[in-house]
Amino acid sequence: MTIKAVVFDLDDTLWDVNPVIRRAEQIHYQWLNQHAPKLTAQFRANELWQYRMGLTRRHPELQHFVTRSRMRAMHECLSMVGYSEADTLRLTEQAFAVFWHARNQIEPFPYALEALEGLKREYLIGALSNGNADVFQTPFAEYFDFALSAEGLAVAKPDPEAFHAMFAQLELSLGEPCRPEEIVFVGDNPEHDIEAAHQLGMKTIWVQVKASVKAPAYYDQRIDSLAQLSAAVKRCY
Repeated sequence: MTIKAVVFDLDDTLWDVNPVIRRAEQIHYQWLNQHAPKLTAQFRANELWQYRMGLTRRHPELQHFVTRSRMRAMHECLSMVGYSEADTLRLTEQAFAVFWHARNQIEPFPYALEALEGLKREYLIGALSNGNADVFQTPFAEYFDFALSAEGLAVAKPDPEAFHAMFAQLELSLGEPCRPEEIVFVGDNPEHDIEAAHQLGMKTIWVQVKASVKAPAYYDQRIDSLAQLSAAVKRCY
């Protein structure tokens, strides 16, 4: 058996997402304070977050669509404090652009770039993420052949349809069919990444650079440093 492709989750697999989001939220709120003062006069940063979480609870279909839910919540809050529809649309777009730029300013986990550089020489490299980071706007850009997101697919992991879309993209990128057992899926989330990929027949590497409380029911390899990634892929053969 050969491995043709290695596909990654992104957040908490290749970088720690929490400090990225905290910094992006701070930059986002500072921008709002300057450009939408009527909003920040009535909503503190944590209150905007609470409103967005409440929106997601009221509309569960938005749970994995973070860009959509963020922009909808911002639109509603701007309208609530009295901005015109034209200004609300403009500010919603501009505010998201500020957040999104900062959201892509990630700090790779140790050895992540070196690991991807090595894997790129031997395998097709892809991403399948439920987050809204754009890997092509990060230091990893040169190593990825494709990236799919829940937002773009309108379906999120662990739904098998997300992985079927990945299979289709792999076939397109490789120019030939790619069987599940020829794919290594690398992720941190026990359910969304590892168990879901395993159930579809892929090889799996559970990344625990950032430790998880819950373990997946099954995984092929477990690593706690991305320095171990290349060897772990080889052991999946």
